[in-house]
Amino acid sequence: MDFHNWIHLERLYNKITLTVMKISYLTILLCLICFLSILTSSCTKDNIENESQTEVDVYYVKYKISTSGTRIFSNWSVTTPTGLFTKKDYNTRNWEGTFGPLKKGFNCVVQIGSGEPTIQIYISKNNEPFALKSSSTGKSLSYKIQ
Repeated sequence: MDFHNWIHLERLYNKITLTVMKISYLTILLCLICFLSILTSSCTKDNIENESQTEVDVYYVKYKISTSGTRIFSNWSVTTPTGLFTKKDYNTRNWEGTFGPLKKGFNCVVQIGSGEPTIQIYISKNNEPFALKSSSTGKSLSYKIQ
């Protein structure tokens, strides 16, 4: 191999090396840009919390009415999403009913016509277990979903 061919091969090698280095630098730069764009555009915890707060909460109400011993109650009504649920001319010691779905602000009301039982109002939010919100012995009880 003569000297001119050797120089030509060396120049070709240098060009190839330089091209490979440029491609490597470009690849690294593109990867860095992609990583930074993903990092800066991802959702923060605040964004996730705000999105979940904009979803409408769904509630259910469970009414429990009961007496002890030989006492009974009758002629009662409770509020439901479709209006009043009323039981007339029916004497009992225990009654339970679940109604929904309801929205925030719904007024849960129990009215007793005869007797003074223990009245309990339970609320479930977004399929969580029911929680006792109000309890009383007497002829009426109400609770507004908040």
